[in-house]
Amino acid sequence: MTATPLGRSHQDGERFYVQTLEYTTESIDNFQFEIHNKRLDLHYIVEGEERIDVSPDTSYTGLAEYNSDRDIQYVQEPQNINQVLLHKGDFVLIGMHEPHRTNGFITKPSKVRKIVLKLGR
Repeated sequence: MTATPLGRSHQDGERFYVQTLEYTTESIDNFQFEIHNKRLDLHYIVEGEERIDVSPDTSYTGLAEYNSDRDIQYVQEPQNINQVLLHKGDFVLIGMHEPHRTNGFITKPSKVRKIVLKLGR
């Protein structure tokens, strides 16, 4: 999986694609919560570690209009948040309409290589 090309690949129309990302984690507070209407996200950590906040609250208030081309809407921070701490080899499945934010460091910034499977209906 370290050879997966950066960016979008392995696309099957609107139903499925793989997105490979590399970045350095930051304070989770630097990121907004987002939701997706068309796809589930499966985040798999190839290298590094990352904090992802996920909320079970599916009644949310949008901060911006839904972008159907990117299947994303930024939403207000929910009241109930679960912190998911991921290390190399870990994964988390985030459902449609589940507010979440990614790219957070756990104790200090970490270089992350991550594969996100975007699974459509």
